[in-house]
Amino acid sequence: MEMELDKKRNEEETTSKTTEELLLRELAVLKLGLDRNAKPPFVMKYSEESGRGLIANRNIKTGEIILEETAAVWGPKASGACCLQCSLELCELSSFHFCSLCHLHFCSTKCCSLHLSSECAEMQKLSINTDSLESLSKLTLAILVLRCLFLPQTDPQAWIRLRLLQDHVEERKDTKLQKLCQDVLVNYLRDIGLNRNQISDNEIHQVCGILDSNAFESKTLDGVESRAVFPLSAMVNSSCLPNMTHVTRKNRKMVFVASRDIQEGQELFICYTGTRWGNLTRRKHLLLTKHFLCRCPRCLD
Repeated sequence: MEMELDKKRNEEETTSKTTEELLLRELAVLKLGLDRNAKPPFVMKYSEESGRGLIANRNIKTGEIILEETAAVWGPKASGACCLQCSLELCELSSFHFCSLCHLHFCSTKCCSLHLSSECAEMQKLSINTDSLESLSKLTLAILVLRCLFLPQTDPQAWIRLRLLQDHVEERKDTKLQKLCQDVLVNYLRDIGLNRNQISDNEIHQVCGILDSNAFESKTLDGVESRAVFPLSAMVNSSCLPNMTHVTRKNRKMVFVASRDIQEGQELFICYTGTRWGNLTRRKHLLLTKHFLCRCPRCLD
């Protein structure tokens, strides 16, 4: 009996060490989005209840910047035709400036000049239609997915960071959301020439899942909206009683700031929903979009 207990204990210790080593490697990759000299005050841990999360490894004071990360991928969040660089929405086809090589649309020659040459090279392989606002709107909707899919060629380091995120493909299977992605996004990408022999439907759905589960949304004072993925920031779990707040700077870096004193060993939290939403609304939103039922003290009260 004692031998069996010792064997079980040794297996658990081995599993624990393996998990810790894996988390250390993952954290090293995720830190690629930080400044080279950054020394973030946290470690990454795993729990059965909430998966990966960030834990303070020292005391943190209110107002202290905890994390500042560069996006792995960025794009507009809009239902209409927007500049693919700054997200400004325009209502006239004649107002847009088009890249002469790949035909992506922008609001100005300045925004067009900021367009990455590596992205331009990949977009040239597609048959992008620019003859109507409807065509531009479809591309605006799909651009973030395309940018993710092209990361192995345009920014391999960002692709490695992105692939560490959960896509919840299995949970999304046979749902209305998956069908919508197939009908609207996947079919459109095939129409403009995305080769299914190089990128499968499942890979597109994986990217859609990563975006829906992990992307942060931001809005400027002028009302311009965008979406971006910050892979290390996405490791922060949600609580409706958060101890951090976050903001996207003009340079498109995500910044997390302590909203109250945090003790060493405490987990770092933001709120994935509106903190003023009612309990039922918050929990339903999280279950539908993030695939978990919030069990923070506020939701269980």
